[in-house]
Amino acid sequence: MLEIQFFQLQQAYGSSAAAPVEVTVAELTELWVCSERNVKMILKKLESAGWIEWTPGRGRGHLSKLRFLQEGGGLLLELSKEHVQKGQMKEALELLEQYGQGTDAKARFMAWLSDYFGYTKETASDRPRTEILRFPVFRSVITLDPAKMFYAFEAHLVKQIFNTLVTFHQERRSIEPQLAHYWEYNEERLEWTFYLRRGIRFHHGAELTAHDAAFTFRRLMRVNDPLPHRWLFQEVADIAVPDDYVLRVRLLRPNHLFLRYLCFPATSILPAEWVQGNEALLDRQPIGTGPFQVKELTDNHYVLDTNLTYFEGRAHLDRVEIFVIPPEEFAQLQLPAWEQVICFHSGVSADAQSGRGPDWGEIHLINDGCTMMTFNGRKDGPQSDIRFRKALHHLMNRRGMIETLGENRRFPASGLQPHEYLAMEDHAYDPAAARKLLEEMGYAGEPFRIAVSWKHLNDALWVKEQCEAFGVQVEVTGYEIHEIVLDQNIDQADAVLHQFVNDEGEVSLLELFLRKDGFIRRHMNDDIGARMEKIAADLLASPSPDYRKHRFRELEALLNHEHVVLFLLFKELNTYYNPSVRGVSLNSLGWIDFKQIWLQNV
Repeated sequence: MLEIQFFQLQQAYGSSAAAPVEVTVAELTELWVCSERNVKMILKKLESAGWIEWTPGRGRGHLSKLRFLQEGGGLLLELSKEHVQKGQMKEALELLEQYGQGTDAKARFMAWLSDYFGYTKETASDRPRTEILRFPVFRSVITLDPAKMFYAFEAHLVKQIFNTLVTFHQERRSIEPQLAHYWEYNEERLEWTFYLRRGIRFHHGAELTAHDAAFTFRRLMRVNDPLPHRWLFQEVADIAVPDDYVLRVRLLRPNHLFLRYLCFPATSILPAEWVQGNEALLDRQPIGTGPFQVKELTDNHYVLDTNLTYFEGRAHLDRVEIFVIPPEEFAQLQLPAWEQVICFHSGVSADAQSGRGPDWGEIHLINDGCTMMTFNGRKDGPQSDIRFRKALHHLMNRRGMIETLGENRRFPASGLQPHEYLAMEDHAYDPAAARKLLEEMGYAGEPFRIAVSWKHLNDALWVKEQCEAFGVQVEVTGYEIHEIVLDQNIDQADAVLHQFVNDEGEVSLLELFLRKDGFIRRHMNDDIGARMEKIAADLLASPSPDYRKHRFRELEALLNHEHVVLFLLFKELNTYYNPSVRGVSLNSLGWIDFKQIWLQNV
C-alpha cells in the first residue's frame, strides 16, 4: 500500500518539509525490501500523489534529495478512519501505534472515533436513509451458539438474533408467548404441549416448525459431546412432534420452573436442517428468527442488520455496529462528547461522565448479581482448609476495596443478590478473626493462586495486596475471556474471581449450581455437590414461589456456611443517553434493547 511506504519513509527520514534530506536508492531498496526498479516506481507514485518531491542525484558522489510535501499525521488519520469505516478497528489502531509516534494522529483519531459512535442517520443518493447505532465494547464474543454462551454480552446478542418458545416480561413479571402462541400441561406437570405460530421464518428464509424446536432441545440433551447448557434438559424424558406446529415434551419428574427454563436464551430455537450440516459455524454465523440478523462477525467488528420481516414487528434501527476496542484504547475515548446515545457497562465509571449535557437521560441500576471468588474444593492447597477460606472472608475490607478502586463498585456483598438494605457497612471484616484462623490452621506461607479474566484484574490485584498484608502469599494469573473458561485453567486454580449476572431470576441462580462447567459447580466437592443437588431437586418440585425462595436461601446459606465462595461486591450498571433518543431501557442483562430505540430529531 502506497500510504504504508510513505509512512515508512517518514519514519526513516523525518517528516519535516523545511529542508530536503539526502537519500540513496540503495537505502530505499533496504527500507522497502524491493529492487531499484520498484523503488523508482514507488517514488514516482509518491510524487504523483503530491506527497513528496524527489530530486535524483546527478553524477558520481551526488546523492538524491527527498522533500516531504504531505504532513504524515493527517494522512495517517484519514487512512485510520477508512479502516474503521470498513470495520477494521484493529488494523486502524495498529497503524496508529506503528506510525503515529511524534504526531497528534492518535489523539485526533480518538476524538473522531468518539463522534463516530452513537445513534446516527446516514443518507446517500443511491439508497434510502439508514439509521445506525454504533458503539464500542472491550470484550470479544467467544460464541453466539446459544447452547455454549457464557457471558452476559453473548447472551444479549443471542437475544437479538434468536427467539425462544416463551419469554419472560420483566415489568409484568409474567411468562408470555413468543414462538409458541399457546401451551398446556397435564395435572402432574410432566407433559407439556406447545403450539407454535405459523409463518415465522429464519433469517435464511426457511419456515420454523416444531421439528426445529425438537432438534434444538434434543441437541441440548445429547450425552456424547455434551453442551454447556445440558443441565436445562437433564430431566427431560422424551420429545415428540405430533404435528408440524405442535411440540410435546415429557419430563422425568415435575419441574415448576420448566417454562422459565424455556425463556432462557440457551433454549433459543435453531434451524435444524441448516445446523445439522453447519454446527461448527454457529459460533460465528448464527441463524435465528430474531429482530436482527448477523451481517458480519469478525474478531473485532460485529454488524447486525434488522430483520425486515420479524414477526413481532421490525426494529426502528436499520443496523447495529459493534467495535471491539482494547481497554487501554477504550479509556481514551471522549465518551461525554457523543451526540446521540451512550451505553456504559461494567468497568466504566459513572463519576467520569461530566461532559454530557445537563438534559441527558440517565439509567442507573445495581447489577442483580455480585463479584465473587470461587474456591477450588477439588484441589490440594491452602483453600482446601475451611479455616483458610474463613480467614479470607474476614480479612477482606470490602468497603476499602470500593473506596480504593472506585469506578462502578458500589456496595459490599454478603450473598448472591442485592437486597433493599444495601449499605457500605461490611460486617464480615474482622482482622483479628482472620489472623486467629490462619494461626490455628498453621498457615506457613503456601501460595494461593487466583485465576481472573483481564476485566476483573484490578479486583484480583486488590485481593492480592489485602491478603499479603496478612502474610498470605497470592499469585494472580490473568486470562483472556476465552481462556479462563477452559477446564484446565479452572482446575489448576485455587480460586477464580469472576462476576455473577442474574439475568434470568431463579434460572440463573440454578445455573450456578447445576451447570457442570460453571466455576462454582466445577470447584464444588462431591459432598457439597450432593447436598446442593438435593435442595435444587426439592425446590423444582414445588409449585410455591415462596417455598422455592426459601430453598434458594438455603442454597446460598450452604455456600456461606461452607465458604465455597467469597462474596465481594455489588456493581452498578450505568447508561446515559441524549434526550432525542427514545425507547431507551435496560434489559435484564443491563444492555439497551436494540429493537426499541429510535432517534426523534431528524
